[in-house]
Amino acid sequence: MKKAIIGGVVVVSIATFTYFGLSKARETGGGVAGYTVDLVTPMNEVMDSTVMVPGKLELVDRQLVTELAEHSGFEILVDVGDEVEEGTPLVQYDTSELDFEQQDVELQIEKANGVIAELSKQEEDVKKRKNGPDVKPTYETDEETGEKTEIEPVVTVAELDAELAELAAQKKEEAFELTRLKNQLESIKEQKAQLTVKSKIAGTVIKRNDTAEDSNEGLGESATNTLLEVADTSQFTITGNISEQQSLEVEPGHPVMITSDTVEDGFWEGEVVDVSYFPTESDEWYGDSSSSQYPVTIKMTEGDTDKLRPGYQVYAEIITMEHEGLALPMEAIQYDEFSSFVYVYEDGIAVRRDVEIGIATEYSIEILEGVTEADEVILDYMGEVHDGMTVTPAVYEDGDFEEGLDGVDEQFEEGEEPLEAPIDGEEGEVIEGVEIIEEDDDV
Repeated sequence: MKKAIIGGVVVVSIATFTYFGLSKARETGGGVAGYTVDLVTPMNEVMDSTVMVPGKLELVDRQLVTELAEHSGFEILVDVGDEVEEGTPLVQYDTSELDFEQQDVELQIEKANGVIAELSKQEEDVKKRKNGPDVKPTYETDEETGEKTEIEPVVTVAELDAELAELAAQKKEEAFELTRLKNQLESIKEQKAQLTVKSKIAGTVIKRNDTAEDSNEGLGESATNTLLEVADTSQFTITGNISEQQSLEVEPGHPVMITSDTVEDGFWEGEVVDVSYFPTESDEWYGDSSSSQYPVTIKMTEGDTDKLRPGYQVYAEIITMEHEGLALPMEAIQYDEFSSFVYVYEDGIAVRRDVEIGIATEYSIEILEGVTEADEVILDYMGEVHDGMTVTPAVYEDGDFEEGLDGVDEQFEEGEEPLEAPIDGEEGEVIEGVEIIEEDDDV
């Protein structure tokens, strides 16, 4: 229906420009010196090549918290609507058994530290004895004769060295046990940490399963319900499919303009973040089903996302090429089997000029070669102009265009809607005041 409406507007506009161009030529020139035409000057415009992709919204960051099958007792720590940061505790499972294990291991560690401390003290005592009088011989003097007799030391150095070796062996064994206990304690702490489920992202709690906390109590390994869902509702991606040819044109980093029929006046900007190397296996496709389609992922970067939800259908216009170039309206370009060309106005004569065209936008075509900004190009709406033809530029005065539209409107009866012509009208058929014609037909 939109195409038919636009088509109706174009036909009426063409008829209006032609009618008043001829009328004004007659009024100002006292007669028709040549076929009356409109002129346009080539202008520099921003030209872009785009790929339109229908797609579906998905959240960028989303976390599902499911119940741990081997643990039944838990407490949900947040409510729906709560804003959480990365690392915020969400669910706390029962840790009473691990608490007892941790307490027992901590007591054993304390005992092992005490034993090692005692062994270290004994080592210090033995080392002091090695430098003390116990390892030195003593002498006893006979009172009658005055002779001295050597008395063996209380302990020998060798005996003390053996005692030190034994103490070192005991310390080493206790140190190994202490290391084992410390590792066991760290393992218990890690297990306890795993029983505190934390948020992996910054976002909002959008779902909480309050029934799971009651219904799953005591079910043990059979419970696998989803307890919470956390999502960053400010960031969305779009997933869609592109054709084989488009997969050669679309690249990561290409800018994207995004619109939606669901959100009124919704407009967002984004960029392509991934073009899949492999084709999709899905049957969902809007184009030629005989060729492969390749998934493309687009991330929204600008725009208000408050009204958006996952699953919404949107339209992504990927800009694969953008540059400034000389352009003309589509109506100015003519085609034959050999080339594309325009008619340039030169001293009252229509002169054919072959042109090389580039990319096309909705209303304009890029001109790579053939004309310059100094040329005046003829808009040949009716296909009547030919090379060497005498032509007269149309002259307009203020109010002519509005007057012409009023005249056209009077041709339709009250209550008619002439611009809403059915798209499937036959060639030459007049439907509510608009004639459906082919490109080469005359009006």
